[in-house]
Order: sequence, then structure tokens, then C-alpha cells
Amino acid sequence: MILSRLFKRTLGFMILAFGLIAAVTSLYSSYILRERMTREFETKGLAIAGSVASSSVDLLLTDDAAAIQSGIDQYLGIEGVRYALVASRRGEVLAHTFVPRVPEAVVSALWDLRVRTGGRLRSPEIQNMDIPGLGPVIHVSYPVLAGEAGTVHIGMDRRIIDGVIRTAIINLHILTFGVFVLCVAAAYSYTDNISRPLTALAAYARRVRKHDFSDPPDIPPLGDEVGEVADAFRTTAQELAVVIADLERRMGDATAESRDALATVSAILRNMADGLFLAGPDGRLVQANPALAAMLGRDVAALPGVPATILLGTDPEGIFHDGLARRERARAEILVPRVGGEPFPAEISLAVLELGGARHVVGILRDVTARKQAERELRAAHDALEERVRDRTEDLWRANEKLSAEIAERRAAEAALRLAEAKYRGIFENAIEGIFQLDPEGRCVEANPTLARIFGYPDPAEFLAAMADDPQALEVAAGREAEFLARLRAGGDVRGFESQARRRDGRVIWVSRNARPVRDDTGATLGYEGFLQDITERKETESRLMHQAFHDPLTGLPNRTLFLDHLRLAMERARRNPGYLFCVLYMDLDRFKIINDSLGHGIGDELLKHVARQLEAAVRAMDTVARFGGDEFAVLLEDFHHPREVVAIAKRILGAVRTPASLGGYDVHTSASIGIVLLTEHYTQADLILRDADTAMYHAKAAGKSRFKVFNRRMHEQAVRQLRLETDLARSVRNNDFTLLFQPMHDVATGALAGFEALVRWAHPERGLLAPAEFIHVAEDTGLIFPLGDWVLEQAGATIRAWESLFGPEAPVAVAVNLSAKQFMQPGLSARVEALLRRTGIRPANLRLETSESVLMDHASAAIDMLRQLKAHGVTLAMDDFGTGYSSLSYLRQFPIDMLKIDRSFVSRCDTDGEARVIVHSILALAENLGIAAVAEGVDTHAQLTTLRQLGCAHAQGYLFSRPLPRAEAEALLRAALGRQKT
Repeated sequence: MILSRLFKRTLGFMILAFGLIAAVTSLYSSYILRERMTREFETKGLAIAGSVASSSVDLLLTDDAAAIQSGIDQYLGIEGVRYALVASRRGEVLAHTFVPRVPEAVVSALWDLRVRTGGRLRSPEIQNMDIPGLGPVIHVSYPVLAGEAGTVHIGMDRRIIDGVIRTAIINLHILTFGVFVLCVAAAYSYTDNISRPLTALAAYARRVRKHDFSDPPDIPPLGDEVGEVADAFRTTAQELAVVIADLERRMGDATAESRDALATVSAILRNMADGLFLAGPDGRLVQANPALAAMLGRDVAALPGVPATILLGTDPEGIFHDGLARRERARAEILVPRVGGEPFPAEISLAVLELGGARHVVGILRDVTARKQAERELRAAHDALEERVRDRTEDLWRANEKLSAEIAERRAAEAALRLAEAKYRGIFENAIEGIFQLDPEGRCVEANPTLARIFGYPDPAEFLAAMADDPQALEVAAGREAEFLARLRAGGDVRGFESQARRRDGRVIWVSRNARPVRDDTGATLGYEGFLQDITERKETESRLMHQAFHDPLTGLPNRTLFLDHLRLAMERARRNPGYLFCVLYMDLDRFKIINDSLGHGIGDELLKHVARQLEAAVRAMDTVARFGGDEFAVLLEDFHHPREVVAIAKRILGAVRTPASLGGYDVHTSASIGIVLLTEHYTQADLILRDADTAMYHAKAAGKSRFKVFNRRMHEQAVRQLRLETDLARSVRNNDFTLLFQPMHDVATGALAGFEALVRWAHPERGLLAPAEFIHVAEDTGLIFPLGDWVLEQAGATIRAWESLFGPEAPVAVAVNLSAKQFMQPGLSARVEALLRRTGIRPANLRLETSESVLMDHASAAIDMLRQLKAHGVTLAMDDFGTGYSSLSYLRQFPIDMLKIDRSFVSRCDTDGEARVIVHSILALAENLGIAAVAEGVDTHAQLTTLRQLGCAHAQGYLFSRPLPRAEAEALLRAALGRQKT
């Protein structure tokens, strides 16, 4: 009697709670429906406006109102579209769908928009309006060419949303009330019948919670669900006892392995030669190794808790900052204090590490005292060498001074004069430099043979005669000879005076002169003497190095460094002159890798040079064309007056690149994708302009290639979202934030279970469970597909092992794992599979490896080798998505595959489309002739299953049988299937 009253109170509470939940659900559903339909209409309006904007760019640039009107009339047939209007940048209405005229509310909205944006709407805007005669609408404003060419306005009818919500809420209330009444009646009917067995089950559950599995309750079979629950509970408790014992054993093994790994890591840290430390969020040391303590002259046990700033003599946080940017990894050289000794130079490497949700810093300290000593010794040797060069130069000048003194003394001693003259003449005639003497007026009166040869004369006499006839014959730059003489007369010695000179044959060379005045005993100037060197080769080398530093060696175009310099100059001109316009085009060739790989790098290089010439011909003389490397080019367009000029040049470039090039006997065809940054006035860094142009270029490639796209803010936001997705994916791969679902495969004839396919899902911390289509392409691009694929293989292997232990290896416990292109072609795949089979001990045939038809055909020869290696391990091999590629029958016979999986695009239409039915029948016949099993994917209806059964398909999978299931539910399905087979 007591239990009956308890259940009646429970029944009353259930009635009250169900009513409250039903009311809240109705309110929440109406709110969610309104929000989603509003967003859907806003998105639909943006898509329509964007379609009108992209298709009307050229028409807007030419103000072709008739063509625009013809284009927008077709959009009135779309459900929900109330009106469409196109306005110029000046706010003038070019075309509209109102009858007979534009309402005042819309005209006022256009005027407000022009006043707020100054006629340049940069990004789409959405506002709710109530227009007399039209009712409530969602008004979408969309810029064309970032507002430079005008705006597109679309009105979406909100009355449709209100009508749908009213209908949905009424239906929901009716359905909720019916379910409510049925649940109350059912609960009241069964309450008395289940109280006693449930009480016994509850008592037994409390014993099971304490790991007491003895004396299960004796509940007689009643022939209803309570009896089945009791029987399932007893079975589950027994299985749970086995699982708990196994878990305790595995936890013990894992603890031992972790202890060994920790010991190994600790030994490595203790024996490192470099100092290692970990600092907490407060900047104090959490852990350090003995090497660090030895460097600092401290006890390792006393280091934890000491601020890193005190130990290192500098703040580690300051090393992470490079200007205004903050880095996650940093390296620097610092001077570290040592207790009881002198500070020593050290190289420190720092990295940020997230531990327990807090920011820690891990650092490695390396003593570079020996390296610094070597650098000082090298610098000292360099200084000594320079000193020797200076000494040699001074010796030469002293020899010249001695020679001058001997010449001045020739009147005093004839014998000494002859000796001095002979000595001087030997040096003069055989010197490798040109030696000359000038009279006080600067005329050349003496020259040695080397000087004559430098200027192209056979002997000094002819050279001196030519100088007497025309003293300016050597001069190239007017005034340089006068400057040389002026410096001699004003300052005495002149060293390293460089200038250009013209040889006898007309060729211009570079020379360097050193000279000094010759004076008598009274200080009067008798003339000038010196020597000259031909430095043309050095100058040409410097010029080549300068050109190579700023130009692409293959095409001769400016490189990234020179382009950025020109771009910064253009930005500076735009800052000084607000009316000055410039933009950047970033171009990448389409299919260049295919051309390079198929025709060779020589043809690829010739194509790049051809494209470079085409680009130079397509732009103006004032514009800059550069190659950044690979097949990437950039164009800086300066001083244009209207965006249509940029569009015209971009189209001219696309047309020029599409023109076939005859290279090496081949007609080479290619195209290009171009990203354009048109509005540059708000940029402060040249690199950011290139970044956004690159982003727009990738959008052009994604849109179908051989076209251009103008950058807008949404592209940058999309790139940021992509980067965030990559970051989240990398973190989730480290944390194993993934789960496997298992979709069953059934025998078409009998309906028996024939295995499962493992499908990975990403448990995103913010967006919930994500399907592979949303992240696999990111994993492929970033290389994360390899650790993710290894995790999926490990989980699949563990699942097979567990099911073989429960049901036996002959049971239908096979699990299929999909391999991406990069996974399948990695060299170590065969070894990984072999190691998995050896580690888990599973039956090899129960592991099915699938890859798509396109992967096998794109790398046919390598695929055959890989398939044979995998087949040698005994695993089952399947070709996925068969029918979507272009398989060669000759290759198909060579592929050692066991199974063909017919693509869902054919299966979904096989019951309604005769062509699809014929294709499925052909694939099944092909598989039968080759002795390969066939599996139909995506079976969702009974009609499809009936058709497949008639065509003789052996196996199928799809939502008709089951959605992908968690492992526990898949295991329950397997247990139930085996139970039915026994009965």
C-alpha cells in the first residue's frame, strides 16, 4: 500500500512536469523557428543580392539600366522575394521591380544609406522595414565592387515567416496535447503492475553498485517489457562483472607502463647537457634539471619556487615580444648570473605550454661561453689581418715618398740620381697598376705601359699624345676630372677616387685613382703623381649582385623584396595625395604542376618566362610586374582613375595567359586565377595587402579558376575561420576529441548482419559532433590526417578485438576503415597495419580497408604495389565510391581487391532512373565476373532494396537498415542479431 501511494505521487509529479515541459518546448520551438527562418531569409536575400551584384558588374560600370532591369525581373519568381532594386554609387535608382514607382520608405532608406556610407557601402547590410502597401520586409543592401560600382537591394517578405510560424505552433500544440494525454493514460495504466518488480530490481542495482553481483532477483516471466528488463539487467550485471575485472587488470598494466615511461623521461632530463626548466603562470620555476642547477651554481632542490627573472637575469616574457607582436616560441642570447662566479653568455629557447588550463613556459638554456670565445678570437684575427693590410699600404706610400725624394735630389748627386732613376724606372715599367704624373695644370706628362694598356693604347707615347690633343678624351661624366684636380689642390692626398672613363675603342670602364702632390723644398707644387686601377670587373660584379638581390633570376622580373619596396612607395604617395589610386593583383597559374610534371621542368621554366613577357605586355609602363617564386606573380597598378580600368587590365591578363604557347614542340595551354585588392587606402603595411590579395586569389581558384576575384572583408573572415578550424583540429587530434560510429552492413537476401563500417566524428567543443566532410579536407591539407588515421585504425582494431572476444572471430564483427589519399600512399601504411594486427591479435580478414576509386586510378602503379603489400597481411580490401571515377578494366583486374562498393549516387536512383539501374546492374555483373563481392551504399528506401535484390546485389548498407551507431549500440545490435541466428 505504501508503494502504491509513492507511485501515485510520482504519477502526479510526472503529469505536472510533462505539462511544464510541453509549454516550454512550444515557446522555445516558436522562438527557434522564427530565428532560423529569419536567418534563412537573410541568407537567401544576401545570396540573391550577391548573384545580382556579381552578374551586373560590367553593366553597372557602363550604366546599362535596360540590361540590369531585364536581369533583376527574373528574381521576382523566387519564393519570398518581394522586390529588387539596383542603385548607382551616387544613390540613383537604375532599375527596380516596384509598380508603378519606388515607395517613399525605400527611397528614404537609400538616402540614409548614402549619407551614412558616403556613397561607398563596404559590406552587406540587413534591416527590417515596414513598407506601406507591402507590409514587413527584410531589406538587404549589397555592395558591388566594394561600393565603387553601386549597390543591390533585395526585399524579402516577412509575412511568409509569420504564417509558417503560426501554422507550426498550432500543429505543435495539437501534437503535444495528444502525446501528453497518451503518456498520462499509459503511466496511470502501468504504474501498479511494475512497482513490485522495479523495487526488486532497484535493490539489486544497489548491490551491483557495490560490486555485489550475487543473488539476482527472482522475477517470474510476465511476458512483458518488465520481464525482459529484469532478464537483460541480470545478463548485463554478469557481463559488467567480467568487464570490471578486465578494466582493473588493464589499469594495472597501464600504470606500470606509465611508471616506466616516466622513469625514462626523468633519466633523459637528468642527463641533458643543456639546462631545462618549467616556469608557472606566476613566473616562478616549477621544475628544473641538474644541468641548469650546475650552470647557475645552485642546488637543484632549491630552484622550484624561485622567480625565473632572478635566475636568468632577464624577464622571459620580454623575449616573447618582437616589437608589438607576441610569439609562442622565442630564442635569444642573454647574460646569466652564476652564484659564486662571473655571469656567462647563454642561448635560451622558450616555448609556451598549456598545462591544466594555465599558461606555462618551458625553456632550454645552453652555455655559449666557448662559442663566444671563438667569435672573439675570429674577430681578433680579422683585426690583425686588417692591420697587416694597412701596414702594407703604408709601406707602399713610404716607397712612393722615397721615390719622390730621390727624384728631388737628382740635381745634388748624379750618381744617386741614376741609381734612383733606375730603381724608379723598374717599378714604373713593371707595376701592375697604372702610374701617372700630372703637371701643376693637371695635364698628364708621364704614364707607364700598364696605364696605356688600361685605356687601350699600345704604348705610353700614343697615350700621352692623345691626352695632349684632347685632355678630356677619357672623361665620361662631365666635371669628374675637375673635381679630382680640385680635391688634389685643396686637400693634398686623394685616395680611392672612383669614376668612369672612356677607352680608346669607346668602351666605358671604371677606374680608381690614388694621387698626391709633389712639392719642392719651399713647398711649391711641382706636379702630381699617383697610380690607377681598373675596377670594372668589381663594379660589374657589384651590379650583378645588386640585380640578383632584387630580381628573379629566371624571368628577370622584380622579386618580392623589390615589389614590396615599390608597394611601400605607392602607399606613401597615396598618403601624401588622397586622390592617388593604386591596387595589387596576385596571380597564380592553374595546372602549372601538371605541366611541370608531365612536360618537364625545362618546359615549365619556359612557360614561366612566356607568362612574364605576356604580363609585361598586358600592363602599362608605369606598373610593376613581379614573380614571387613558383608560379606566383604580382602586379602593382598605379595611378588609375576608375575601377573599370583595373577590371579591363585583369581581363587582358587572363586573356593573354590563356593564349597557347608553343614551347619545345608542344602547344602548352594554361590559365590563371587572380586576386585583387582594389581598396588600399586603409592599409598600413604592404604585407597585409599581399596577404589579402593572396586570399582573393584562392577564392578565384575555388570559384572555378581562370577568373579574378576582388578582395572583401568576408574573405579575410573566412580565412580566419579556416585557420581557427585548423588550430582546433590540431588541438583535438592531440586530445583525441573524436569518436567512432559504426554503420551496419546487411545481407540483401536474408537481412542478416554482415559487418560494420567505422565512421569518425569530431566532438568539437563548441560546434558539437561534426561529420568528416567538415574537417577531413583540413586534416589532409595540414598533415593531421596521419595521426587521425592512426587513431581510427587503433580504435577499429580495439573494437574488433573486443567483439571477437565476446562473440568469436567467425561472427560478423568485421569493421571497414576508410583510408584517404594521403594515408593510402604513405610508405609506412603496410608496416602500421602489420603492427596493428600483431598487437591486437585479431583475425586479419575482419579488418577491411577501403579507399576511393579515384585514389587508386590516380596512382595506379603505386596503388597496385600498396594493395599487394596489404593483401599479404590477410586484410580485406575494398574499392569505395565505385562508378564515380574512370577505372580501367586492365587495372581493375590487377587490383587485388575483395569488394566493390557502389556509390550512393547510383543506388539512390536505381529504383526510379533507368540509366542508374543499368549502371548498377553493369557494376554487379562486372564484380561477379571478377569474383569480387559488391556492396550498395546509401540504401534508404524499401524500393531501392527491392531493386537491388532483383539485380542480385549481395550486401547493402544505409539508413534503411540503421544510422551510424555508437559502439555500445552497435554491440547490442550484434548481440541481438546473433541471438536471432541461434533461435
